[in-house]
Amino acid sequence: MLRLAVSASALALLSSMAVAADLPIMSPPPPAPMLSTTPIAYNWSGFYIGLHGGWGWGDGAFDDGAVAGGQLGVNWQWNNFVLGVEGDGSWADFGSIDSVETIRARGGFAFDRFLVYGTGGAAFQDFDDLGWVAGGGGEFALTDFVTLGVEYLHYDFDGDTADVVRGRVNAKFNSLFGG
Repeated sequence: MLRLAVSASALALLSSMAVAADLPIMSPPPPAPMLSTTPIAYNWSGFYIGLHGGWGWGDGAFDDGAVAGGQLGVNWQWNNFVLGVEGDGSWADFGSIDSVETIRARGGFAFDRFLVYGTGGAAFQDFDDLGWVAGGGGEFALTDFVTLGVEYLHYDFDGDTADVVRGRVNAKFNSLFGG
């Protein structure tokens, strides 16, 4: 009788395992896709080329007059901080001064699509006389590839000075930076 009870118990145990082996394995459902409620911030990193135009007020060798020209530069962005280098050339109607050129560093703070910056560096008049330039401005990214801005620059060539306010538009190329 003991053999019968042990045999029946073993048979019942083995048959329940066999039934459980046929059940499907329940895996957890895949995670829900992550949807961001915060828009991705604009990336100011990249090369740009653009045009500018405005008006200048001169002193010394400079007269008051219009400026128009172009700029070429590159920016690098880390979190909200933006650093860059820019070179520009402007035709100038400043009396005897026909052009002003600069090579400047730019540094600023980005608020998503709006950039506020300070700038300064070397300035040249008529591709000859060396001076300095300093100023600041603001830029807005109209699209991912077009920015609009306003800039103030103070030029100084050994006491001959000019203050310029100009508008600017840039086309941005950021393929090397992944931005």
